[in-house]
Amino acid sequence: MQNFKFNDTAISQYYQNKEYLPSFAFSDTLNHTIHYAFSKNTDKPILMLIHGAPGAWFGYKEFFKDSLLLKKFQIVAPDRAGYNKSGVGETSIALQANLLKPLISSHQRRVVVLGRSYGAPIAAKLAMDNPKLVDELILVAPACDPQKEKFWWFSKPVNSKFARFFLPKYANRASDEKFAHRRELEKLAQDWNKIKCPVTILQGGKDWIIEPSNGKYVDSVLNTPRRFIFLPENGHLITSERYELIRDILLEL
Repeated sequence: MQNFKFNDTAISQYYQNKEYLPSFAFSDTLNHTIHYAFSKNTDKPILMLIHGAPGAWFGYKEFFKDSLLLKKFQIVAPDRAGYNKSGVGETSIALQANLLKPLISSHQRRVVVLGRSYGAPIAAKLAMDNPKLVDELILVAPACDPQKEKFWWFSKPVNSKFARFFLPKYANRASDEKFAHRRELEKLAQDWNKIKCPVTILQGGKDWIIEPSNGKYVDSVLNTPRRFIFLPENGHLITSERYELIRDILLEL
């Protein structure tokens, strides 16, 4: 759980070269406050990075110090509702997508959205509802198949009132999402054909967090130009395990 903590001191230490230090702001919409990090190159196309559950903007911290990506994009990475410095938690995928829309809709620029794990269906919903706004979609280890939502022996005990009392906020937010996720994915099932932009899907063959068949599911329900990249030796953490591959895909866009 220590991997989900990154305070202001740690941020300053990580970005010792102040040239790469992100800026931070809050977006207030639909009675929710969303905290987000962003790079200063506001004349570039937007690359929005949506984290999983649990998570925070700093799960993508290495992207903000990548000079190649910064030459091509303005990077925007929000804390999803209920995580890190954002406000009240929310299990609705549709509402979470709506909460992120203002971060990209106020600019007349090309928009690339990347979502990983539980952030992938939110990224997809953003593209479904805003086909003229999202120009490219990248789904990494996408937890999107409602029939393959994975539970473990400890899932219910961790969600008990007793356990929740001792667990940090972000763990409880992730648990809330977990138990609502199948129902939320079922709401998306008929809307995948609303995505009009090109889509890239990356799925690891040794993913133990979600069923590896999730990638194939997303590939099967799309009706738009797409490429499915199956990585048989990789697990769930593709953005770190295969960072250079992700970067190359983004630079090609």
